[in-house]
Amino acid sequence: QEDSKVDLLRAALLIAKFDNDEVDVDGYLGETDRMANELTSLFPANADEKTKLAALNKYLFEELGFHGSRTDYSHRSNSYLNEVIDDHEGLPISLSVLYMEIARRIGLKIVGVGLPGHFVVRYEPTEGESQLIDPFNRGKSLTRDSAAAKVKSITRQDLTEEHLTAQTKKSIIMRMLHNLVGSAHQSEDFEKMLGYVETLVAVDPELVESRWYRARLRFQTGRINDAIEDADWILQKQPDGFNIQRLQEFRHLLERSRK
Repeated sequence: QEDSKVDLLRAALLIAKFDNDEVDVDGYLGETDRMANELTSLFPANADEKTKLAALNKYLFEELGFHGSRTDYSHRSNSYLNEVIDDHEGLPISLSVLYMEIARRIGLKIVGVGLPGHFVVRYEPTEGESQLIDPFNRGKSLTRDSAAAKVKSITRQDLTEEHLTAQTKKSIIMRMLHNLVGSAHQSEDFEKMLGYVETLVAVDPELVESRWYRARLRFQTGRINDAIEDADWILQKQPDGFNIQRLQEFRHLLERSRK
């Protein structure tokens, strides 16, 4: 759908349901509404945006104790929105999604910002300057310099203006799926990795990177004909910047494996 029509929280909860069919998506949507309503009841009369933001941070991080997971950072549960809501901890992106969705429900504009290695959000008030906020670190404000330092420490990259652009809902969901791919890769669970990459292809069928990843995982899991299908799709597209010679060698390997 168009990005404006996508229910980000529902989509994130469906990722959790992908691995656990018992997840009550509507129930957790209702719980998020309940939190937003409870927060709204705490506002003084005629609360302005600044007051609402301060109340949101106090409510989530002081009263409810939401925080970034540090003991088992890469565990898949930190990517599942239902478990983030239950356990009050998660990855930067999962906490950011919850933060954004509660903020939207109380009338604040908060957008996702996909810094390399560390997802944050940006508060965009009706008037005044915007502000980077780190939900993983209990709503700490970030300057551009401190954000650049964080990116440098995690990825050794320099922060660019492109890194600070607001992320679409589709890109947020795909980043969450990539996190799960990485978690499954650590445990060498190739079947689970393939499931996540299948979902990435479903979200964006034209993304060559996902098709190439799926082709290799299909080969690793013995799905030779399916891998050939992906390889042929990429060869037909002839995408710029792709190593076609490498793909052709892979395609020959698949043919030999099928024999």
